[in-house]
Amino acid sequence: MSRSVFDAMDIDVRPFLDNAGKRLPIDVTLPADGEPDDQLRVVEEMHLEGEAFAQLSTLYISVRITAPIRQPCGKCLAPVKTTVEIDEEFEIPIPAGAETVDLHPDVIRLVLSAHDPNVVCRVDCRGLCPVCGADLNQEPGHNCSEDSEGKRTLGEFLTWPDES
Repeated sequence: MSRSVFDAMDIDVRPFLDNAGKRLPIDVTLPADGEPDDQLRVVEEMHLEGEAFAQLSTLYISVRITAPIRQPCGKCLAPVKTTVEIDEEFEIPIPAGAETVDLHPDVIRLVLSAHDPNVVCRVDCRGLCPVCGADLNQEPGHNCSEDSEGKRTLGEFLTWPDES
């Protein structure tokens, strides 16, 4: 069974149910998770390749998942694109009378739990200015003088009892 799905998130389980217990090849492409402006992290089109079988109203899946992810740099917030490649085994319950099951939520969960949340755009990323938020990669000579007037330290908030 080879199938490419670009506009749906469901997989047809009838071939698996008709051949219960028999491992069948699976080759599925799932659509992106949201639009780039919707979320901080966007999982782009995901590809699953491996095998699956149905047994006792459960679809057992063993696949290699390849998913590009767009997310902000952990230092300067510039967009960074990385690819997650993981080998996973998971189960999807098949409701009685169902002809399809939705893989999308489970695959998204697996991809997001495997990606690096602290990715940086480059090794020497300088980040943002802690005072004004300027991108120090684009303004290497940036020099912000911190206005200390009106700011208080943590020690000024703590009150200690007099020991006299």
